[in-house]
Amino acid sequence: MRIFGRRGASDSETRRINGFWTWWAQKGALACGAALDADDQDALVALLARRIDAIEAGLSWEVGPGPLGGRLLVVSAGGNPDHRALARRWLLAAPEPDGVSPWEFSDQRPPVDDPVEAVLTTPGGAAIRLADMLVAARQNGAHFDLTLFHPAFPDLADDARLQVAFHALDTTLGESSTELWIGEVDTTTARPRDGFGLDGLSVAVRNLRKEYVDPDGNPAWVLLHGESPQGPVIASAVVPLHPVTAPNLTHHVGVMVPYVGFGERGLPSADALRELGQLEDRLASTLGPDGRVVAHETTNGVRLLHAYVDPTTSAPQRLEDTVDGWVHGDVVTRVDTDPAWDAVRPLRA
Repeated sequence: MRIFGRRGASDSETRRINGFWTWWAQKGALACGAALDADDQDALVALLARRIDAIEAGLSWEVGPGPLGGRLLVVSAGGNPDHRALARRWLLAAPEPDGVSPWEFSDQRPPVDDPVEAVLTTPGGAAIRLADMLVAARQNGAHFDLTLFHPAFPDLADDARLQVAFHALDTTLGESSTELWIGEVDTTTARPRDGFGLDGLSVAVRNLRKEYVDPDGNPAWVLLHGESPQGPVIASAVVPLHPVTAPNLTHHVGVMVPYVGFGERGLPSADALRELGQLEDRLASTLGPDGRVVAHETTNGVRLLHAYVDPTTSAPQRLEDTVDGWVHGDVVTRVDTDPAWDAVRPLRA
């Protein structure tokens, strides 16, 4: 077994996050609330912009109505995958709801209530009514590939069209759903024959999500089959398999687990499958919110578990302690920094 050490968040990162929340508790929440009550956007920007920039330049923020009826402060990665973990750790350090404070917090922009009524403004000042946006969608496994059209697109450069398209998707679906359920995005200057409005896209994504996520938010597992030089391969992975579901889990741990008890062509017998499943259950229990097993591949006497962990916690050591108890041979682990979850990209549905 390869032993790996715990790698915490930098002291500077922790200080910056704690500094924001200390200011928030002492006077920030009240001052921001007063600025909103006075409809003073300049004061709100003056209060928040430099303090969020002090956490990390490039983070995005906005304030709006919260899902529970309060005020929602969103600090997000701003489209930069490298900032996802930091934004999530900012959120994890937020004060717990106390039933008194009107503030709610998120690290991902939510959809607006009525996106077709929204109007976006391009860097050049053109107004883009989302009610005029048309979408051509093709389902590709557990996501949609999209082509978006707007009557203003012929007058915009390619980069500006894509910027508008992604802004429209975030406005309609929310940042998280856009990341999870939308694949390739393109734009066109020709009206698509089979195009439909953004409200129809919301319905389609909602229905797709129901296929793969239960009412409690638990993801489905899909079964995959393949062949390798060593024999048949059976793999299974969660859907959606994407780092936006847990951006603080930035380290991939590959866990190679030998098994005894063979069925057809080197695949595990029923007893071996049961023992492997019990090991995964123990890992899920010991990791809790600090890590998760998201996929596995099985062939020729070995199951490779793909786990992701938060290196700022004791999850790496807890994982190691759990697999140390395996009785059917030496378990080999390897840890790599992988905030984009590239190690499991081939297993995405």
